[in-house]
Amino acid sequence: MAKPIVFKLDEIKHRLDELPEGKTYIKPWATVRNNESMAGGLNFLNKVSVPWNLTCDELIYCHQGTFRLMCDGEAYVLNPGDMMLVPKDNQIAYEADDKCVIFYAAHPVDWKQRAGITEVPGIDPEDM
Repeated sequence: MAKPIVFKLDEIKHRLDELPEGKTYIKPWATVRNNESMAGGLNFLNKVSVPWNLTCDELIYCHQGTFRLMCDGEAYVLNPGDMMLVPKDNQIAYEADDKCVIFYAAHPVDWKQRAGITEVPGIDPEDM
């Protein structure tokens, strides 16, 4: 039986503090390396718009700041404590007008491998 794994915000908080405007940083914590069914982690955004073709179902929870997801010309705005479900196969953009922190959970866990994705804006290469 697999044991719980604890992930600490303090270990990556410096990345938010140092994040330049126009950039995003994603720290995937649940991945194919440690989970069989779902992926998840944190995404830091700072005055940025990141277009993306979503190839997995995703839950997004806004932890800090204001997050905006653009889909088909419509803005979906999350404030701290708000959450949304984004179905796969949508052309979207993750956006923030200031610093923002969101948690995401994605299904299936191997969405990158299934879609043949080898690079994601904001994810360090060693976390791919």
